[in-house]
Amino acid sequence: MDMPDFLLSLQLVGIAAFAVSGALVAGERQMDWFGVMVLGIIVAVGGGTVRDLLLDVPVFWIAAPWYVVLAGGFALATIPFARFAHRVRRPVAIADAVGLAIFVSLGTRKALEMGTSGFVAVIMGVITGIVGGIIRDVLANRTPTILRKEVYALAALCGASLFVLGVQMDMPPLLTFWVASGAVLVIRLLAIAYNWSIPTLKVEPGEQD
Repeated sequence: MDMPDFLLSLQLVGIAAFAVSGALVAGERQMDWFGVMVLGIIVAVGGGTVRDLLLDVPVFWIAAPWYVVLAGGFALATIPFARFAHRVRRPVAIADAVGLAIFVSLGTRKALEMGTSGFVAVIMGVITGIVGGIIRDVLANRTPTILRKEVYALAALCGASLFVLGVQMDMPPLLTFWVASGAVLVIRLLAIAYNWSIPTLKVEPGEQD
């Protein structure tokens, strides 16, 4: 498979995974079908939209509206299968992990193509991966995953860093994608399976005068 076809395949899988995660969250909140579609679209394109705005480049789905149409379609297609979601442990988190793994790599790659430094590319990769989920959770009145002590943004950070490192080491593009995305997915799935969390800072409130 050549690189353009590989990238397109990654985009399709990523959009589907994020759209499904958005649809399942909408189902948990008992939203109507329009809400299902909106949350599916938001989580699929939200991170990339913020990334493109920060990079001052045309927003990707404006030039290619099929991203939005496809995300909405995948979200609505989830509805007939939502009744079986309870059979999978934490289905939203698993679908989100797949989307996170893919979009972190795609976002990091795009930032590097725009001529950013490796440091900025890592940040753009993390933004691409996590912002859509944050917007989804806020609209669904859930505490965003990134704020719930879970190993989430840290997984994205590791993947984006590995992607930049792979590019700097002149690794083959396909291998760079597999290593970076695989790292994000493995870390996130292990965190889900074993309830890994980041240590919290606890400060006792001071006495009020």
